[in-house]
Amino acid sequence: MRTVVANSTADSLVGNALTVRTAFVRNVMPDENSFWVLYGQHKEPTFLEDAGNGQKLQRDTALGYVKSWRVCLDIGSNIGQWTRPLAEKFDSVVCFEPNPNFRECFTKNIKQKNVVLWPYGLSDRSHKAVQDFNSTMLKEGDGDIECRTLDSFGLTNVDLVKIDVDGFEVPLLNGAKETLSNNNPVVNIEMKWKRKHIVFECENILFGLGYRHVKRTKSDEIWMKS
Repeated sequence: MRTVVANSTADSLVGNALTVRTAFVRNVMPDENSFWVLYGQHKEPTFLEDAGNGQKLQRDTALGYVKSWRVCLDIGSNIGQWTRPLAEKFDSVVCFEPNPNFRECFTKNIKQKNVVLWPYGLSDRSHKAVQDFNSTMLKEGDGDIECRTLDSFGLTNVDLVKIDVDGFEVPLLNGAKETLSNNNPVVNIEMKWKRKHIVFECENILFGLGYRHVKRTKSDEIWMKS
């Protein structure tokens, strides 16, 4: 979008740009980028008009490798930033989000009928876990969050698996081997290199399942079967 501004001062440029951007979000596509959020300084559900743009590059890059559009798994769905556009592409989207605060926002944000949300953490076995108020990181312990294996759901026709679980990737993948082997989906997994030992373990699991690494976009890694 090109904006023509009559006044050339810096203040006018900034003011006009913000005005055009706000009007664009509100009037042209209010449902695409506007989300209820609950993280950081937002201790209660807060409506933000541009919260959907944060991972657009990673999402669009991953979708470029998908060949069919039956079922997508959104693991660590948070408030639904990936879920909403995924539901426009896939026949169905199965989501997993163990944090009840994020789920509260998710149910406000996601209205598509082809979305299912499960309140479980995913691990290598059934157990309980704890999670901080505004954290996506699970910690095994005597908490209120129930963890199960992905394989226990018996999901079929899966074409894309998006994973964003902040440090819980290894137990998740160990509990998902049957699902990945039976469906051969594209896997988009956030892996931060500050946790190198976790990255290396994840790579070993995926290589062992016959996957190859095809792309890195920011902190997201895309894996496919040959």
